[in-house]
Amino acid sequence: PRFAGARRPRHRGLAARSRDAMSERTPSKRRSTAQARINAMGREQEFRRRFKELDTKGTGQLNFNHVRLMLKKEKPNMSQRQAMILFSKVDDDGSGLIEFEEFVNYILAMELLEAKKFGKSKSQKSILRQWDGPEQLKVNGSWDRETRLALQEFLAVQDTPTANVVKPSQFVQGNMHASHIVVLQELLQKYGAPAANEGGISLACGVWTKSTTKALNQLLLAEGAPTALHIGDKFVENGFNKTSILALQEFLAMKRKGRQN
Repeated sequence: PRFAGARRPRHRGLAARSRDAMSERTPSKRRSTAQARINAMGREQEFRRRFKELDTKGTGQLNFNHVRLMLKKEKPNMSQRQAMILFSKVDDDGSGLIEFEEFVNYILAMELLEAKKFGKSKSQKSILRQWDGPEQLKVNGSWDRETRLALQEFLAVQDTPTANVVKPSQFVQGNMHASHIVVLQELLQKYGAPAANEGGISLACGVWTKSTTKALNQLLLAEGAPTALHIGDKFVENGFNKTSILALQEFLAMKRKGRQN
């Protein structure tokens, strides 16, 4: 960021970035993100019911033992260490208790972890290359600069004709241009998404079409992106909107290189 006025200390930029990272973990931001995601997925009633079943005393808070009981039923293969790591990530104040919005983030994080494991365990090798994305890639349904940059960085490492000739510096501009869309369309064709090869007509035209959205949905479903699995055909009916962006952000997080917990 740029600062006006007096000169700042040499490491001001690093300090500012650290504060920004901390602000991303504040309860208010967590709550707004959680609400946006469950609204987009149409799952609020489901989450309310699941929370109420665990919150038997009606305190509006759950401890780790409550959540662990749920996981033993729903995710028996998840280790206690994995469960605790996820719990600590959503327990913003370190109190050992989580409220509804944090519970939502916990379940969504768990689903994303499971989806990533599924992708890694598929017997058929995927043609999709992993990318060195940020560890805390936002999944908020916002088609913002950070998401566009993440998609461009992912596309830049893929093995498609256009990706091989476009300079990396041309990818990370923040705005989606025809060359970026072409790489995505080429990737969808190479992946074998049925909508990318309908009628024997090449999808790679550099213009975002309904067939592009349909093919993208088919890829996200095949790769197990949680939101895509939950909304099904509505992904295509609604076009490229907040819900489809959520699914795309999940997919990018799933394909990020990183150590598996």
